[in-house]
Amino acid sequence: MSPARKAALWVLLTWHRSGVFPDQLLRDYWAKHPQSRAADRNLSYQLVFGVLRWRKRLDWIIRQVSSRPLEKISPRPLYLLRLGAFQILHLSRIPLSAAVHESVQLAKEGREPWAAGFVNAVLRALIRHQDRLIFPGEDDPLSYLTVRYSFPSWLVQRWIDLWGRKEAENLCRFLNEIPPVTLRVNTLKTGRDALMKILKEEAARPLPTPYAPAGIRVEDPEGPLWDCRAFQDGLFQIQDEASQLISLILDPKPGETVLDLCAGAGGKSSHMAELMKDQGRVVAVDLHPQKLEALQENTRRLGIKIVEPLRGDGLEGHLFSRTAPPFDRILIDAPCTGWGVINRNPDLKWRLRPEDGPRLAERQNKFLQNAAAWLKSGGVMVYATCTLNPEENQEVLRRFLETHPHFEVEGVSPFLPQTAEGLTDGHGCFQTWPPRHRLDGFFAARLRKKGSSLP
Repeated sequence: MSPARKAALWVLLTWHRSGVFPDQLLRDYWAKHPQSRAADRNLSYQLVFGVLRWRKRLDWIIRQVSSRPLEKISPRPLYLLRLGAFQILHLSRIPLSAAVHESVQLAKEGREPWAAGFVNAVLRALIRHQDRLIFPGEDDPLSYLTVRYSFPSWLVQRWIDLWGRKEAENLCRFLNEIPPVTLRVNTLKTGRDALMKILKEEAARPLPTPYAPAGIRVEDPEGPLWDCRAFQDGLFQIQDEASQLISLILDPKPGETVLDLCAGAGGKSSHMAELMKDQGRVVAVDLHPQKLEALQENTRRLGIKIVEPLRGDGLEGHLFSRTAPPFDRILIDAPCTGWGVINRNPDLKWRLRPEDGPRLAERQNKFLQNAAAWLKSGGVMVYATCTLNPEENQEVLRRFLETHPHFEVEGVSPFLPQTAEGLTDGHGCFQTWPPRHRLDGFFAARLRKKGSSLP
């Protein structure tokens, strides 16, 4: 039985029950199988993210060849059908017979005696009828985009309302592409050219990123980059290119005290420490202890000393006392709907709900209000999201400025590399449009608290 397919099924079912991020589940699974082949690990990633990326379209197809309504198929056989259908329709290098056989063998391991025969019948029917499948036509734009690109209909409708049918389709198409693996050079230990030479020796195909000065894209890596020696030696951090530009916009200086209010695993915290030449202080706040553990592991591996993890909630106004020294700079990388990174997190399509935008906008505004009190006069604050939703970007910024007249927006262009100067909107904020810029969708506003200016 294929180890890759067994792993993929376990991850998909665990994600279905628990909602734990599938990339984390995959790492945990293969950590327990250290002798596994790289080919099996790679195929499991391809299967998991392929099923999540194309789930809506796969279900549309399965309905046409199944004798049972999808709503009456229990999770295990349903995910086996999705796995089998994905291989049949999307992975031409896998023989059709293998896609069916492996799915049936996994079905036999379950507790439903009918499942093996059912999975076999549906997948064989799909092979016979795949040239006669019916899909919505372009005369029904919502159904057409929803099924063709596998997105929830409410989300597609929202994008059509915001940007029109053509741009909505461009966005759907881009967010279904498999994104490149991007890393950030640890400038405390090496340079971009030197690291690219090392990566070439490890059979990777590195290319310099067009916008981020310390970024490298790795084309078709043979295995997970965190397995390679250069990663273990702390020569780089895996971080998307648009994300790398956020720390440049904050522009932290050596010796300053900086707050990363929603630090997560510390991608931006460590980048800020590198920009500060590991001199000063970066307080990295997150509510989740497992994320702070990952942050500490990352900073240890990178050789960074100035990042101080702090478990806490940036929504709580008493996180820092009134007598605590204010911060020179604050980064609010706010939790958001993540529309701009769905290509990297296809499970997000199925976790998002229409009410998430308004709910998160209220939280984002609270983060800004709290951070405003912790910033010194003349200090700089950057509000950033990885969503394209105006309700969480421009509207949150507008509301904050209305109630905080002692803050002003500063244009981000002077803090970006010359190649990235076009990544701005008409108000001086950082804004990427994924189909045009070939980047994740990010927004960032640089705000200064009026008073004496920082150098």
